[in-house]
Formats: sequence, C-alpha cells, structure tokens
Amino acid sequence: MTTSPTYTDREIRVRDVTLHYQEWGDATLPTVLMLHGFGVSGHMFDEFAARAQGMYHLIAVDQRGHGDSDWAPDGDYSRDAFIADVEALRQALELDSFLLMGHSMGGLNAATYTAKYPTRVTSLVLVDVGPEAAKDGVDNIMRFTQAPAELEFEEFVQNAMRFNNRRTRENIEERMRHRLKQLPNGKWTWKFDNRFRDKESGLRIGSEATNEEVWALFRSISCPVLLVRGEQSDVLTQPIAERCATELANCKLVVVPGAGHSVPGDNPDGFTEPVLEFFETTSLAAGQASEVPIPPGMEDGPTLDELVEYNSSSRKRPGALTFLAVGAGAVIAVGAVSMVRKSNKKKKQAAAEAAAAAEPHHLIDLDEARLRAAHLATDLSLLAKSGATKARSRLSDIEVEQARDNAIEIARVLGRTSEHAFKSAAASPKTQAARRQSVKAAKSGSSRSAQALRWGFRLAAMAAMAGIGKGKKKVHELESPKRKSLPWRG
Repeated sequence: MTTSPTYTDREIRVRDVTLHYQEWGDATLPTVLMLHGFGVSGHMFDEFAARAQGMYHLIAVDQRGHGDSDWAPDGDYSRDAFIADVEALRQALELDSFLLMGHSMGGLNAATYTAKYPTRVTSLVLVDVGPEAAKDGVDNIMRFTQAPAELEFEEFVQNAMRFNNRRTRENIEERMRHRLKQLPNGKWTWKFDNRFRDKESGLRIGSEATNEEVWALFRSISCPVLLVRGEQSDVLTQPIAERCATELANCKLVVVPGAGHSVPGDNPDGFTEPVLEFFETTSLAAGQASEVPIPPGMEDGPTLDELVEYNSSSRKRPGALTFLAVGAGAVIAVGAVSMVRKSNKKKKQAAAEAAAAAEPHHLIDLDEARLRAAHLATDLSLLAKSGATKARSRLSDIEVEQARDNAIEIARVLGRTSEHAFKSAAASPKTQAARRQSVKAAKSGSSRSAQALRWGFRLAAMAAMAGIGKGKKKVHELESPKRKSLPWRG
C-alpha cells in the first residue's frame, strides 16, 4: 500500500534540551505518543503514522541525543532523564492522558514512564522489547552503529541493507536521510550523539536495575498492554515475549510475520492492523466513546447518561429521542459508505439477519443480548461495504418498527448492567470483526469514512441501550455476570 506522509516538524524546549518531533493528524483526536529505539529517530514510525493519522493525533519524538533533538549537555542519557523529558513534554503539550508506544530503548522508557505515571497512560504498546534482551541481537545493533563515523551516503546505505534485508532500497535510503547528516567535507555521519560511540565518554546511559527489578517494574503496569514481537527478531526472543505476556496483568502478545526487530517498517500493514485494533478495543472497553470526533452539528446532543435513563418497573413505547438516535446512527453509517469501496458479497446475509431480528418479543438472557448487540454492529459494517447506492436501497428492506423493537428488547435485558454488557459485546468476535473492517477501510485511505462509521456504530449502540419504550410489562432484572472480561488479554 502506498501512503503519503503528511506531518509537521515541530520543536519544543523541555528541561535542558530542545526536542524535535513529527506531528501527524488532527489534534482533537486521541493522542498517541511514540518513542523510538536507540540510534534512530521518530521517523521510524512514519509508515504506521501515515496509516493511522485519520484516526489519531500522533506525536513521534526524537528523544534526547537522537534525530534532530539536542544532545544532552551533561551527557545524561539515563532512563530517568528520558522519562523526565516525556513528562515535561506532556505538560508542555497539555496532555491529560494519552496512548503510549515505545520500540526497543523507547519501549523501556515507555514502560518505566507508565509504571511511574499510571494515570497518564491509557494503553501501552511495547514493540519488540521486554525485561530482557538477547545479547546477540543487541551486539548486532551496536556493530551497525559502531561503523566508521564518516562515510559516503552510498556506503551507509549498503551497510544498512546488509543489516536489514527486509526493506527495499528506496525505503533504506529514505530512512538513512533521517538518521544521517552531511558534513562540510561532503561525507555523512550519524545524527545521534557521537559520544555514544566512545566507551570512555563518561555518558550516563540506561538503568542500573537488575533483571528481576525490571521484571517487577513490568509486572507493576496495570493498563492494557500490547506486546508486539517481530517473528524474525534477534532481540526479543519468543520465550521472553510469552513470559512477559503471562506475567503482566493485562497483556496481549502479537507476533508479526516477516518482521525483525524494526517491526513497524519491516511489515507496516502487519504491525498497524493489530495496534489499531488494540487501541479501538481497549478504548471502547474503558468507555471512551469520545475517541472519534462528533459529527458537525451534534456536539450539543444528549449525553450517554441522558440516553440510558432507566425505569426499572415499567416499559414505555419508544419516544422521539430513541428514534432520533437510531436514525442518526443509520444516517451517519450510510454517509460513511460513500467513501468506502468494498464488495457487497454479504448483502443477502445482512438482509436475512435484519429479518430475523423481527421475531416476537421475549425475555432473553445477557449473553443473547450481547450477541444481538454484536449483530447490530455487524449490520452497520455490512452497510458500509455495500456502496452508497446499494446501502440506500438496502435501508428500504429493513423494517423500522422491527429495528426499533429489537433495540427495546436489548435495552430491557441490559437494564442496570448495560454498561457491562456493552463492554462484553465489544469484546465479542462479531463486534471485533466489525472493528477490523473499519481499520481496513482506514488503511485503504478511507479514514474519514471509518471515523463516521465508528461514530454511527456507537450512536446506534447507545440508542439501543436507551430504547426504553412504553407499556406496562415488568422488566426482569438480571445480575451482572461475575466473570471478569478482559478483551485485550491474550
């Protein structure tokens, strides 16, 4: 897939250094802060950011001593110095909380920051990094960065192609232009602090923590964690990755095929899809329904609390509010499909599911309510795949009364446990599949459509929970399930 980088280069003074960073996407979207590994720069996330910029506000920082940021004047490259920079940057950018991603050295910095400031990080992605690293892989990186300090640009390119043969020459050349700078004599050298190459420089680097102390730090992380390993990585071994996924409380492990240590650039699509799905799933499970911009003109609409106002003893006929919310969700979904070019193979299947929803009212249990909510999400996704014209004609096949009654039935069963049921429905396979379809739509360039579709899904689901109608039939309250639901748990 071809993507066009559209970022803005920025600088900001924090503590004793000026940090350079690349900013992607709309600042009103949820923020993802990305920390690169040793010897590279924020540009290592270019492929991911180009694919995710329609859904997130992304900040790729050149950490101190790297890229176009300042070198540490006092030679302090300790882990404490790096995370102090992150906190100072957060304050300067006035970020209350954010999604955090770190690769290799940046992953250790990200994990340490999350453990120290747990309320600031909503979800954490660790890329090919764990509490322990394989010595052979680390030695390979050091040999590559310890090559002669001054070379012709072509010589650097050849060295990089030998170091990582998974990339095209064009990609290697582009990356090296971000990692190198030209000298007055016409040759090129690394941008990172050249004192890293001098064992006698006296730099303070990394952390003096023992392996067990680092494991304890990782285990202290309470937010959802996605651990991404490159299938061919020589730095993070599979046993360490599996142990990490087991010992962290809320951790899922994903292995990306065809990728080495530099996962985001080795297999951009294989990396982007699980990361975006993780962000979507954990944000929804945490009840963060504001992660997608509200469509124009709806900013002052009813809140979720207003929509789910509940009377535990009686059931009313659907009012205008429920009808309006369901209708608005459908209109937004239909508007989204005009930008999504997918096939309509499942049109008949969607019509059959819509017809099946018309069966007579009856009391159902919580699991069935979850399944119906998942089917609703799937129907909206299928509408998006049909194309604008076919979607409009598809609407004529759906009985409004049936859809309304189905929403009422779901709401009646969910009752006071609607919030828990919504989270559980979000974790179901059908809902996850619908989410993946919107991710794929965004990857194909239809990010605005994907945003609108997700908003339509949320609004329709909210309306389903709020669809308390009229009548005199008693509502049967159900106990919340005792089983803990962790959709990000691998």
